[in-house]
Amino acid sequence: MPPLPAALRKAAARARRRDLGQHPRWEEEVRRGIVLAPADPSQWSHSHRLVDSLEPRDRRRLGLALLSNPHDTRGDICMEAALTRHPCGWSPEEAEELLALALAESDHDPYGFHRVCRCLGLPLAAVREQEPSERARYRPGLRAVLLGARDHHDSARSEQCRWHLSVEEATGLLDLPYDREVLERLPRVLPVGDNGGNRALAELGTLVFEPGVLDLLAVLLGIDGFRPAQPWLGQVRERLELLAVAPEVVGALLRMDTSRPDHLTESAFSRQRYVHDEAKLMAGAAWAACLTGDPALIGLVAAQALGRGLDRRLPGLADRDVLPARAGVTALSAAAGMPGLGRHRRALSGLPPEAVAAARAALDAIADEFLSEGAREIALDHHTAHLAVRPDGSVGVEIRTDRGQPVTSYGMRHLNGRYVLELTALRLRLPRLAAEADRVCGVLAELLATGTELTGEPFGARWLDHDVAGPLCQALVWEADTVDGTFTGLPVRGPGRRWLLRDIRGRTHEVTATDTLRLWNPVHADRAQIRAWQVHLELGDLRQPIRQVPVRRGASRRATGDARPPRSS
Repeated sequence: MPPLPAALRKAAARARRRDLGQHPRWEEEVRRGIVLAPADPSQWSHSHRLVDSLEPRDRRRLGLALLSNPHDTRGDICMEAALTRHPCGWSPEEAEELLALALAESDHDPYGFHRVCRCLGLPLAAVREQEPSERARYRPGLRAVLLGARDHHDSARSEQCRWHLSVEEATGLLDLPYDREVLERLPRVLPVGDNGGNRALAELGTLVFEPGVLDLLAVLLGIDGFRPAQPWLGQVRERLELLAVAPEVVGALLRMDTSRPDHLTESAFSRQRYVHDEAKLMAGAAWAACLTGDPALIGLVAAQALGRGLDRRLPGLADRDVLPARAGVTALSAAAGMPGLGRHRRALSGLPPEAVAAARAALDAIADEFLSEGAREIALDHHTAHLAVRPDGSVGVEIRTDRGQPVTSYGMRHLNGRYVLELTALRLRLPRLAAEADRVCGVLAELLATGTELTGEPFGARWLDHDVAGPLCQALVWEADTVDGTFTGLPVRGPGRRWLLRDIRGRTHEVTATDTLRLWNPVHADRAQIRAWQVHLELGDLRQPIRQVPVRRGASRRATGDARPPRSS
């Protein structure tokens, strides 16, 4: 746009100084800007008198300069008020340009409309000058104005905006009954905090005016936990199929920035309710993203989960981040074909192969963030979580305190929430560890069948000291040919970290380099010896990884109430 003529620019600056002084404060400028815009011409300000004396062409040039140059006359609210009171003859294209210039400022301050609302009087006055048939082109811009002014005009600052657009005037300009219905439902679906603002509404923008968007948001807010019920999943799937802009809505919710606590001035009750609703929206959006089958949205779920708590001072997730993070990793697991076991199973069927691949890649990204290649342990504040191979061949994640004590069920619920990402990374490594444990079990079964003999030194280094083979070998009965004869027992760790064999009576034999060892085969033993080892293993609640000692009919080697997962977990 060409610059203002020097005479017009100087006249506008002179009128502003006469109205407001040399260096007015912002609050005084707003107050006097309203006071100096009365209907009686005899009470007009200098700015009003100047605008009244100008031709419509110069009024338009001055108005465009006010909104185009933030370093010159942008703060002249009296001049803006005067221009809104006098017809300028704006063309439809110029009105659209004014509205775009005003809305560009809102992008710099999406959570606070008070710095933007004052510059909307002129564009909206230009829209009012247009014929009703031309106003459809301004609908997106007017909707954006409505969303910003909705919170501002309902707050204590509303007296500063009496000459700007109200909700009633905007819906009258739009002439769309549905827009008024949206504005009436918004406070119930997306309530505004005490300090005015809503992250979800700021991200969604004018998408909330699309038919069906508020219905989808209401369903997402009804999520009943990080692992929702099947009826809720069915409702979300139905809404996603009916809504054309569903991917844009879900993507906007997943891109919400929750790292900034911008609700510190609110009451405790309002802040708690707002944070809870925000967490439920993001948790529901994570499941909705996986239900869409869109690989891009599925990747956003992982990015949103990994982006939580990066700047936190304490380890683990903050309370507000637990529900979205747990819902995110659970939804990704369900989409990737790893939905869990038992009544907690949530499988998302019917997804395209590229969606399943994207979910697995997202889970791998989470695992790689917390675990390096080959690592099997993560520190969790005062606890340590590690991948464990159990004597019966099953694998799982075990957590112990700094003193080596197991975690209680109450403590496990707390850790599953606060350290969901770290524990998910460990659990994602379980299939690989289970496959290795199965391979070792197959080798041990072959050793038992063939009666292969091992020497003492390789036996300890290759089998007993191995991370995977060690726990499995310690549950098997071994037979050693020593200088004193044959000794049969279970491997145990002795003083000085030496390996011993302990028999049923408690006698021990230290494994030496000259010993020859093999798996004890019950085929070559008498019935009494087999019976003795059966009772010994039952009393010790020791389950073997392969079939060595026959299990007595009706006997159980698992203690009552033991909740260890089966080998297939």
